[in-house]
Order: sequence, then structure tokens, then C-alpha cells
Amino acid sequence: MPLKTRLFLVGLSTLLGAAMVIWGSPVAVSNGLRLWVWWKSRQEGLAVSIDKIDAPFLRPVVIRSLHITTPPAAAFHIDLTAAGANFDLNLNRILLYRRGHAIRNLSIENLHGEIRRDKPNLRGITQRGWRTLHRLLPQKFNLHSSEMRVQGGPSLILLRNCVLSASDIEAGRFSAGEVMIASPWLRQTFSQLRGATRWDADRLTLAGLTLTRGLDVESIAADFSRLGSQRVGLEFDADAFGGKIRSTISHEWRSKRQNWKVAGAGTDISLAQTSEAIGLTDHFGGLLRACNFTFRGNLADPARVTASLWTEMTGLTWRNRTAEAIMLGASLYNQQVQLQQLYIRQKTNQLTLSGQASFPSKSSDWLRPDFRGDISATINSLGDFTSLFGANSGDFAGAIAIDGTINTRERKIGGHLTVAGNSLSIFKTQIDNLTAKLNLKATELEIEQLELDRKQDFVRVQGKIDLTHGHDYSGTLSASISNLADYLGVFGESGSTGSPLPATVGFTVDSSVWQGYAAVAIPNSKPIAFAAVSLPLRIGESWTEFSMTPLKVSLSFVNLSLENAPRWPGLWNKWPGPPRRESRID
Repeated sequence: MPLKTRLFLVGLSTLLGAAMVIWGSPVAVSNGLRLWVWWKSRQEGLAVSIDKIDAPFLRPVVIRSLHITTPPAAAFHIDLTAAGANFDLNLNRILLYRRGHAIRNLSIENLHGEIRRDKPNLRGITQRGWRTLHRLLPQKFNLHSSEMRVQGGPSLILLRNCVLSASDIEAGRFSAGEVMIASPWLRQTFSQLRGATRWDADRLTLAGLTLTRGLDVESIAADFSRLGSQRVGLEFDADAFGGKIRSTISHEWRSKRQNWKVAGAGTDISLAQTSEAIGLTDHFGGLLRACNFTFRGNLADPARVTASLWTEMTGLTWRNRTAEAIMLGASLYNQQVQLQQLYIRQKTNQLTLSGQASFPSKSSDWLRPDFRGDISATINSLGDFTSLFGANSGDFAGAIAIDGTINTRERKIGGHLTVAGNSLSIFKTQIDNLTAKLNLKATELEIEQLELDRKQDFVRVQGKIDLTHGHDYSGTLSASISNLADYLGVFGESGSTGSPLPATVGFTVDSSVWQGYAAVAIPNSKPIAFAAVSLPLRIGESWTEFSMTPLKVSLSFVNLSLENAPRWPGLWNKWPGPPRRESRID
């Protein structure tokens, strides 16, 4: 055969082959895509409905009317619809199964959907599915008029009228008509957001977002480069209310033990601007000077969790509460919670707490706590300090100092506590001096000294309380009071300015059985006297048990006149006249 004829036949065959490829490729690509989508969705338990696939030769593939759903028993509830999607296939990567993006350019119109995690204990997408999803990440993409609802437990993110474009060559843009975030701790809506984007090495970065007045996001980056290995990351950098916030979050769910890694830091953040921005009803003031937080592990497996927290606040104000400085440092490692320091400074008041405790691994361990703590406090204005914890500052006054240590192990308690106060006012009742020394031992609480003095009045207590099952206690109680009416403020009452009611008390207690006396002198009358030879008062005893216990007590009041007695509200001020009684009860 002549050479010209051979060349003509070869050229004709090439043209016919090219024509066949051009004519047949749209059908082959369209049917091949439909078959591949059906096969992959079947593996992942998805139902995918596609109205039509157009695959023109050397032009983008067009999918019309896409709908993706999951069955009711799936771990995730997925319901996604899109009016259309256009994408360029990288056939070189697909056919040769080379690494890289299988899609060059992706454009989706009118994406609407909902993703909700209904069954957290079930695995959603298989490992093969995550690898496939990673390969489908495009080199460039555009989303137009999107609305999404993502929910996990009580937390919800709602995105409306979203436009997103990103490329690794040029800057893209992001806009959203409304973004709503709702959770048990936070509920906030951001409107008319605008920002720039960049897509580089499977890493999406949004920059220049102004969420609200005082909160500007310099950058927020989502890392999908390890999506095939079931790991994603997030980095956040923002100017927040006069300060800075930086954080990194990564989540890995390849194994059953899902692992979170969180690290965050904040400096010089205004609490007043923060409370106003997030819509708190109570106004906060002050400055968060520094805060560092780390977390690693999974809350569902607390035995493997490690965490740390350090924060310092200055000039804190809330309602009528103030504190010049609050510092807190704590860590969790190997089921050991360590409180490095809780320090509160308020004017001339200071409180320092520190300690460590074992985190219970099972419910029964709560009955055997392992804890050690130290407390040291110098409170020169008790009213201001108690107001920090919600009390009425007018109900307390004076100075008090506290120092002590407490530790528990295997249901055994040890430690000591010393309290000293002067010029105290508790519920508007004056106490000149308070002294208390308590010792905690393995099986008992020892009240080494408890003394309260007010002018010539005093109360003194000494004793021991058994901390075992019986809870028996022994000790002494003595008191001398010049006027009982002066102490009614403790019970929210106030006596009249009539004649005083002096009282004396003296008791000894042996194995929860009281012996002693108490006497109250009424003006123009002989004293009311109470004497106990045997009065059992056991801790935890019911009224039925107490009523069946033999008692040896006496109560006597001879020639009792209430005419000049103080008129206490709701008690003796309703007597029609000057009653007199003579009686004795044994």
C-alpha cells in the first residue's frame, strides 16, 4: 500500500476516533458520574436524587436539581437541596488516581439544607467516605444564595443569604445576611457580614469580619488538609472589646476515642463592652487582663482529659459588687484537679485558696473524696466582702482573719481551722470578739475553742463530735447574756427598749446527753429556770425516736409577770393586760 494511502487511513481513523470521543464522552461522563454517585451514596447510606447531568466535551459538568437525604436511623439527619452545580473535572487526577484535587472549579446555586446530629453514639460517615470527600474539595469554588442550618445537641448555627467564593490564586469574598448562634450559654445574631477569603492547600481563611461593635475578626482559618484522616482544625484571631483573643481548635474522630485539642488566650478585654455586646441584662465592669486555657481529650472519657486555666481580672464590678483583683489558676491531669490559686483582693480584704483533689472515676468514689486544701483570709471589711457573694452589705461588718488546712482521704478527714474576728456585726447583731479553733481528725471534729464576746456577754463552747456512724458528741456550753432582746436581729426581729432580759446558760454534754441549766430573768418576777438532769439530743434522731426517750428535765416559773417584759413582734405585744403566772413543770 502506498505511503500516502497509509497516511490518509491513519488520519481518517484518528479523526473518526476523535469524533467518537467527542460524541460519546458526554454520555459516558454523564452516566459514569450518575453511577459513581449512586455507588458512593449507597456505601454511606445516603439517598441522592439528580434530575439531569450535562457533560459537554471540554466544558464544565452541569448537575440540575440535586437532593441529598439520609434515612431516619442514620447518625446524622441530612437534607440538602441545590438548584444546580457546575464543576470542572480533573480527569488526569481521576483516571490516574493521582494525589490532588479531582475538581478544579465548583459553583453551586441556591444551596439550602439542614445537618443535625441526632445520634451521637453512632458513626456517621465511614473512613472511606471522608477520604472521598477530601478528594472532592475543589481548587476554586463559589456558593451563591445559600441557607444552612447546622445543629449538634443544644447548639445551633443558622446561616442565611450566604455568598462565598474562594481561590488559591486571588482573594475571594464572603457575605451573609444573617448568622445566628444559639447555645445554652450564648445566643447572638450577626447581620450583614462582609469579609475577604483565601483558599490555599485545603485551608479556608476568612479575614476582615466585623461581627459587632468592638468585635473584629482579623482572621479565622478552617484547616481541611487532613479531612481524609478524619481531622479538622480551626484558628481564630480577633480584636475583642479593646483586647485580643487567639485560639486554636482541632478535632480528630478517627477512633472511637474522639480527641479535642483546644488552646486559647485573651488579653486586656473590657468586661463592660463584652456584657453590652452579648446582651447581658446585668452590667459588668472591669478588665480581663489575661486568660489562658488549654484542653485535650474527650469529656466522654474524663480519665484521659488534661486541661489548664489561668485568668486574671481587675476592677470587677457587677451590680453593687466590686473586687480590685481576682486570679484563678487550675489544672487537670491524670484525674487530679489542682487549684494552684484562687486569689481575691477587695480594698483591704484578701482571700487565698489552694488545693488539689482526685477526680472520681466512678460514682462510688464520690463517697470517698481525696482532697487537700489551704485557706488564708484577711477580711478588714466583712460587709464589702460578703456583698461580693450576694449578701446585703448592711447585715455584716467588722474584721475577721481565717487560716486553715483540710484534707480527706478514704473517708478520713484531717486538718485545722483558726478564725479570729473583732468589732463584728452579723445580721446587725454586734460581736466584739470571735475566736474559733477547730481540729479535724480521722474520726472526730474537735472544737478546741469557740468564744464570742460582746461587752459583758459571752458564749463559750468546747467539745468533740464523732464523725462515724453514731455521731455522738460531748463538750461544754456556757453563756452569760445581759439582754436577750439585743440578739433578736439574728432572727430578723428587733425587741423594744423596755426592761432587759438577762440570761445565763451552763451545760455539759456526755455522749449526746445534756446536763445543766438555763435561766432567764423577767422584770418584777422570779427567773424562768430550766434544768436538765438527762436530756438526750442525738444528731439525726427523728421526733418519734425522741418522744420515746426518757427525759429528766424541769421548768419552773414562779410569780411570772409579763407587764414589763419587752414587747417582741408577734409574741407578747398582744397580751390584753399584765398577765401573771405561777407554775412548775417537772
